[in-house]
Amino acid sequence: MSGSRLSTASAPPPLPAPAARVRSLVSAAQRLKDPTDPLGQAARAELPASTGLCPENVELGLSQILEAPSDAEIAALTQSVAPAPRAWVQLAANVFTAPLRAVALALAQSATVLVRASRREPVFPRLLHEASGQFALIDELAPLPGDHLWAYGSDETLAQVLPGLPHGAVLHAHGAGFGLALIDGRAPGAAAAVVRDIVPFDQRGCLSPRVAVVVGTRDDARAFAESAASELLAAAAAIPLGRMDDAELAEIVRVRDSMSYAGELSRAGPGWVALDDAEQRLVPAPGGRTLVVVRSDPELDWLAAYAHSITCVGASEGFARAAEGLFPGARRCPLGAMQRPPFDGPVDRRPATEPRVAGDDPG
Repeated sequence: MSGSRLSTASAPPPLPAPAARVRSLVSAAQRLKDPTDPLGQAARAELPASTGLCPENVELGLSQILEAPSDAEIAALTQSVAPAPRAWVQLAANVFTAPLRAVALALAQSATVLVRASRREPVFPRLLHEASGQFALIDELAPLPGDHLWAYGSDETLAQVLPGLPHGAVLHAHGAGFGLALIDGRAPGAAAAVVRDIVPFDQRGCLSPRVAVVVGTRDDARAFAESAASELLAAAAAIPLGRMDDAELAEIVRVRDSMSYAGELSRAGPGWVALDDAEQRLVPAPGGRTLVVVRSDPELDWLAAYAHSITCVGASEGFARAAEGLFPGARRCPLGAMQRPPFDGPVDRRPATEPRVAGDDPG
């Protein structure tokens, strides 16, 4: 009898319904992480073709970046949203693991979740649906008044969403943004850490660093750029660059040519690293294993002008407080961990992502 009472007393209390739904989803998603599970095997077989990533990069995303959050993180995520009668999700294709957090946020709001996958990457949402059965896959979005829509994509695409929603529907729009690395020019290992953040998903997505701001001398910035180029070359030998589409290739060439006139350009395996000569400006690299390096004095206030575009900041030790003041809406992570923020709410917390109610905007 006493043993029975002890067992009952030590059992954890049941999770609230929203947290239980999210916990069930993330537990099901671990099947995709597992290379011995049939769904994990299907993910590894199908995702290289649908994402354009090499098999090694798909494995990196599944085994190291797909989240397995704690109950404390799940509790924080559920508390970051308001209940809704129904939650809808419009997914993008940039980061194939991103649907887990997107669907989790919707399930934190409602037991009725309807998801439209990107036509360019429908595989991960389908496998997540097969693993969990907790949401419906749909072809068309049809929110009703009071419903919430989580929409991910380009700014141009998202600008068309709110006017088409019924009065009283709520939009959570998550558009373009990029990551920034804020680096002590004398810090050892910074280049290797930044490259660990660049390689996943071939630098697509709003967590990927596109610019490194090196606080130090011109020689410090040049040494960092050279180290980053060497690290990118080595990374490509282990995890090759995947397929890039025509628009991505054109943007890579355009920015590369511009940087070749504005500074110093170094080859970096399939990509490049540019040391920008201009003072106090940020020109983000286009992705595809590329990086723009900017030198700065310790006075960093000029960076605040770019806060609206910065989704995530990876900061060298000693710069975390500066990053918090300059980018209050951005995720702040240690260098090397920018692709792995806590599972405690939306990745993107900039003011522009605050929920908007259809029909409330002027005009």
